[in-house]
Amino acid sequence: MQTKDIETILIAAPGSGIGREITKNLLEDGYRILGIGGEMSRKYSESLKEENYLIDFIKCDYNSESSIVNAFEKAKTIVKKITGMINFVGGSLMSKAIQDISLEDFRKVLNLNLDSAFVIARETYKWMKVKGGGNIVFFGSTTGFKPSNKKLPYGVAKAGVHAMTWFFAHEGSQYNVVTNTISPGYVMTERHIEEIEIKAKSEKISFDNLIQKYREKNPLKRVLYPKEIYPLVKLLLTTNHMQGQIFKIDSGQILG
Repeated sequence: MQTKDIETILIAAPGSGIGREITKNLLEDGYRILGIGGEMSRKYSESLKEENYLIDFIKCDYNSESSIVNAFEKAKTIVKKITGMINFVGGSLMSKAIQDISLEDFRKVLNLNLDSAFVIARETYKWMKVKGGGNIVFFGSTTGFKPSNKKLPYGVAKAGVHAMTWFFAHEGSQYNVVTNTISPGYVMTERHIEEIEIKAKSEKISFDNLIQKYREKNPLKRVLYPKEIYPLVKLLLTTNHMQGQIFKIDSGQILG
């Protein structure tokens, strides 16, 4: 197959916890990937390229509008169009009670999770608008629906991502730009598994017993792994009819 015949998906933070699994799955399914992000994503992208996967990478700073814009300008010199974009950028950054959160703390979390999501999606939207459309996939969080202790800035930021989905979908419909969001619960990424192992040792309980506590938090009594999110990602990259939806994937933790 010629490179020009392969659909290109732009991925922000392909080296992130969830992003690693999704990126590799898309490559294995025959997509070309154009990644943007920081050092961790660069290293992961280069390791995939060494395995002969069709992936290119552009380094940028998610906290800088000009850096993101420049990354998109470089991207347009590599491929003529993208058919999809997935944004994995984000993180809670801190766990603090409300009274301990400074305005600087609050803005730092919003900048990473909401401001960057807007700029990346805006640049994607502008590109897709003149190229016949495409599919945008945001990543929100169940924390954007249901409060959890010491995560106020993160919850507010993700609720903002959920709302932003509707606006992109509303204005993008006339240009065939489809926008949806996936909002997972706690995902067993490599980093989270390492954190659970450390917590199990500190609390002097077995890893399996601690995992069981996570299972008990939802009706299906299951934990979520990145690979289980992939079918939904692929669906949202190809759908022509699901528009402006927030899809919770949380084993039933938040119903309704």
